[in-house]
Amino acid sequence: MTNTDDDHNEKSESPAICPERLRAVSIAEGTFGCHRLTSYVEDFEFTCHGIRGRYSGEINEVGKPHGNGSFVREKGGMTYIGEWRDGERIGNGGHYTNGRLLGNVVWE
Repeated sequence: MTNTDDDHNEKSESPAICPERLRAVSIAEGTFGCHRLTSYVEDFEFTCHGIRGRYSGEINEVGKPHGNGSFVREKGGMTYIGEWRDGERIGNGGHYTNGRLLGNVVWE
């Protein structure tokens, strides 16, 4: 699949990344409006604090989870669904196993 960087008008091959899409950016992130582009990945290999698993969701320009996404642990299959910023869990989220909510979490 090919991604286009609108700022540089270049194309790059990246099979794990789906087409870019527009994302509203909050003032808290330093900008506002709907002008920042993010990409979306499906079933992407990722390690979160030493825990290996698969991530699906939005990523930033360097390929780290950023926005809404889910992380499924390699061992045990527990899933975290929530918000991410630069590869770290932030804000609201929840841990699930076998489709059942184990608990809600709020990350700082």
